[in-house]
Amino acid sequence: MIMREWCLRALVSIFEEHAYSNLYIQKHLHELSEQDRSLAVSIVYGTLQHQRYVRYQWAHMVQRSPKKQIALLLDMSIYQLLFLDALPDYAIIHEAVAIAARWDARAKGMVNGVLRRFQREGRRALPADEWQALAIETGLPDWLISMWKHQYGEACCRSLCHSLNDPHPQCVRVNRMRTTREALAESGAYTCGTLSADALYVKSGNAADTEAYHNGTISIQSEASQMVALWMEPKPGEHLLDVCSAPGSKACHMAEIMHDEGVILCGDIHPHRVELIRQGAKRLQLHCIEAKVMDATQLEGVTDAAFDGVLCDVPCSGYGVMGRKSDIRLRLSAEAMDTLIPLQQEILQCAAHKVRIGGRLVYSTCTLNRKENEKQAERFLQTHPSFCLEREQTFFPHVHGTDGFYIARFLRKA
Repeated sequence: MIMREWCLRALVSIFEEHAYSNLYIQKHLHELSEQDRSLAVSIVYGTLQHQRYVRYQWAHMVQRSPKKQIALLLDMSIYQLLFLDALPDYAIIHEAVAIAARWDARAKGMVNGVLRRFQREGRRALPADEWQALAIETGLPDWLISMWKHQYGEACCRSLCHSLNDPHPQCVRVNRMRTTREALAESGAYTCGTLSADALYVKSGNAADTEAYHNGTISIQSEASQMVALWMEPKPGEHLLDVCSAPGSKACHMAEIMHDEGVILCGDIHPHRVELIRQGAKRLQLHCIEAKVMDATQLEGVTDAAFDGVLCDVPCSGYGVMGRKSDIRLRLSAEAMDTLIPLQQEILQCAAHKVRIGGRLVYSTCTLNRKENEKQAERFLQTHPSFCLEREQTFFPHVHGTDGFYIARFLRKA
């Protein structure tokens, strides 16, 4: 298959059929020759990340909006012209026109005209309004930038928005039951992280293709995500509960810290996601993890109310991981965010009943939104005087060089 037409099919599936980019690429990448795969992935993810900006470059050149597939063809072509310097302009334009002729013959001339005009005129100037310009340049909705500006301040908002388009090297977690971080770093394949004592960054390639991954020496997990298990401070022999566990990265991390001694009860409301927890534990040869289907807002099948620690890594809007998961940009909605807030509070309050006196309750999200983070902690404390907040922290991509995360740790007092 022609590589750029493969890219267009991928983008149509992601934008119009709501396919997840990583799953689509994983399923269909074999359709391309090995020499084309890296470039194809770059085009798909790059167009996803910069879609608002590249569409701004050509939208004023047409009187009527083209069909959605042709609009995506223009998006990916402009992305290549702007960001992939190694590709000759004539080849990008020639192939885009050929694809247009096959998909919609009437659009062939329009595609040629738009791309030739962009080639002549170059980048379109951004709006004079600083915040509108920032939204277009970084590919984020105006309402999200307005929210961040209000919650975190103007300087933080600017840096945060730009950081989400920075390259993100792959991060892995060392299995401390197998080896040490220092031993892996000495191999030359990794550099050490700065937040988590178990974090390493991959210098090149995909960690999932390595022997270290397949034999359970490492796991793929962002450095901010690793901090959740470290904040729990699990100890060998403890009895822990992870109520929203799938795919199980944090539970497995806690099990490794505990040297696989104790019990970690893990749950998810979807059976197929519970199976992901089991598969992860099997790969790492962990035996203390018990995975089962459970509703985190009910926990009806969890009879024990004396857990040493309970983890609530709740469903959230995911604004902190947009740098790695560009699909989230396509599904951003202020309304959807507001529907998550009562669910998060319900999960947190239900989990609190399972913590023993003197036990820990850890609440975490992979989002940057005070309504889902600090405000949730405040609301919980107002209705649960038997708990106190020991510590909380927001991890920002532009400050900590990792995903955006929020973690709060509560202690149940006597």
